[in-house]
Amino acid sequence: MNALVALSCPQCSAPLPRAARWRTVECVYCGTTVVRGEQTVRREEYRAAWKRAQSQAASAGAQVLRWRGASYRVLARLGRGEHADVLLAERLGPLPEQVTLKLALDDDGARVLVREAAALNALQALSVPGAAYFTRRLPQPVGTGLAEGWSDGSRDALVLRHPTGFWGSLEAVRANQVQGIDPRHAVWLWRRMLEVLAFVHDAGWSHGAIAPEHALVHPRNHGVLLIGWSQARPNASRAAAARDLRQSAWTLRALLQGAGDAAPGLGPHTPAPLASLLRDCSDGAGTCERLGARGIEAALSDAARASFGAPEFVHFDPAPRGA
Repeated sequence: MNALVALSCPQCSAPLPRAARWRTVECVYCGTTVVRGEQTVRREEYRAAWKRAQSQAASAGAQVLRWRGASYRVLARLGRGEHADVLLAERLGPLPEQVTLKLALDDDGARVLVREAAALNALQALSVPGAAYFTRRLPQPVGTGLAEGWSDGSRDALVLRHPTGFWGSLEAVRANQVQGIDPRHAVWLWRRMLEVLAFVHDAGWSHGAIAPEHALVHPRNHGVLLIGWSQARPNASRAAAARDLRQSAWTLRALLQGAGDAAPGLGPHTPAPLASLLRDCSDGAGTCERLGARGIEAALSDAARASFGAPEFVHFDPAPRGA
């Protein structure tokens, strides 16, 4: 007879899902990340190690926040948006994890964070073709709730798993690239955005706020992560999807133009085929509605080949020296 094995959280003893047998899971009761392993760890030893990690952070003078019963050491302040302070933090304990903490500035900000969390959870739950791949290329929500320790009282918070390897936003790239980016980089940046938007639009969703500040760049892997999903909507119309695509084109125009307050142009060194496609997609909704994300991506491949020849990997420096 096979022995029955109960899976329980080493932190709070709550039952874990069956998936804990083969992959990392998160306890729905206390938020602890549980990693499968062959070694048996006594609960008392686990909790003692957890308390030591907590005390070490406190003794080091790091600012520590509390969220859902866990402690998080603040590593950096990433910025302040219209609705929230954004922090990089690390959960303390035997299984540390870096997260992005968004702390609402006011009640309106709290409602925005709730909407964003709902949209991201719905996107993560999609079961349409390509979901297993593309949902990993969307922000990963951990949850919402009150956080304490950043300022007096408590703040409504949205916690996201922090994506590794991402340098910063495309808005930061634009600020550093005074003369505008190399048009060859515009090709892969736009393509990464279009790939995700094609999946999102096929699933019936729209983003609603594509902009340089809502896209993070991974220079080494030539990756782009779209963030800022508080205005995302299901059952999106063709017009809403086309608006996303127009916004993506304007985002690339801003990067090609470079830093400054001037209206985004097309950059002084952008080849005609790429400039023509950007102009068609940004100046009116017709092209975006007709082609959709996949059609624009195909047209981008043609424009890139006409402009630069066969594809090749070109190193990207988001903040060149002297910028």
